[in-house]
Amino acid sequence: MKSRTRTVLISLISILTLVNLSLAAEYPAKTVTIINPNAPGGGHDVAARAFATVAEKMFGQPFVVVNKAGASTMLGMTAVAQSAPDGYTLGMDSTTTTNALAWELANGRKPPLTRDDLLPVGGLSVNVPLVIVPYNSPWKTMTDMAKDLKAKPNFYAFCSGGLYGGTHLPAEVLLQAIGTKARHVPHKGGGPCLAAVVGEHVHFSTQWAGTSIPLAQGKKVRILAVQGDERMKSIPDVPTIKEEGVDAEWIQWLGISIPRKTPAPLAVQIKAMVKKVTQDAAFNKILESQGAEARYMNSEEVEKFIKEESEVVAKIYTSLLAEEKSKK
Repeated sequence: MKSRTRTVLISLISILTLVNLSLAAEYPAKTVTIINPNAPGGGHDVAARAFATVAEKMFGQPFVVVNKAGASTMLGMTAVAQSAPDGYTLGMDSTTTTNALAWELANGRKPPLTRDDLLPVGGLSVNVPLVIVPYNSPWKTMTDMAKDLKAKPNFYAFCSGGLYGGTHLPAEVLLQAIGTKARHVPHKGGGPCLAAVVGEHVHFSTQWAGTSIPLAQGKKVRILAVQGDERMKSIPDVPTIKEEGVDAEWIQWLGISIPRKTPAPLAVQIKAMVKKVTQDAAFNKILESQGAEARYMNSEEVEKFIKEESEVVAKIYTSLLAEEKSKK
């Protein structure tokens, strides 16, 4: 009896293995849905649609982008995590999701998903903040700015596109590295914040390349530093923040994740597909036109990046919430 049971189990395992391998071999065999957990028109949306366009040509199947915005990407990414693990639902994952999850945990709330529910299958690009000041600012270099910020804590003001959001955190990382404080003026979006910098209503901000570089070219703002690990091709004369003596690198990633429970053979195929699309010149050109830097990262590299990122974000949120509590 035991021998018969063992034979049945082995047969079942063999069948399931063959099914998984068959699924992987045929993938994709039908329409693939890409969930963008943000509103249409933004960087996530542009990248998702560029990926879909290139993937359709490469693999001969429709790739459809569905926008499912809400709860700082958690609505859409929860839908990805809870979807069938068959490879036909992909999610545009990013630092924004890391921030949202960390924010919920810092406030003692239980988020609807965790990083353990998602499997990154590849990074598509990174977005690096730029440290910008009004064009007529007396600060000509990052060294000038750091010196004054440290000399007068809480005297200077900076803006962001929203409290605890994507352009707030890089500024906090910068201030922590300098060892000082500044007054935060949150705005309802990146546009109003940029207008505040141009109008000299604040002293500085950390903003994205796609919107900052055109303003710098029009002599509306000055870019003091790239807050990444290397200079940008589009502004090669602007030094990195580390070159200016401030260890405040901040890189936001954008990539694709699938349900963690996806069968391993199928996940391998999806990873290969993502890598192939990122090597396409047209795809990279679209990303770079939006101010993002096309940079492929494999699954393991993304996992490591997310782990380190999550730890940094959690510390920042804990510190900021403690400060807010002490003021009450």
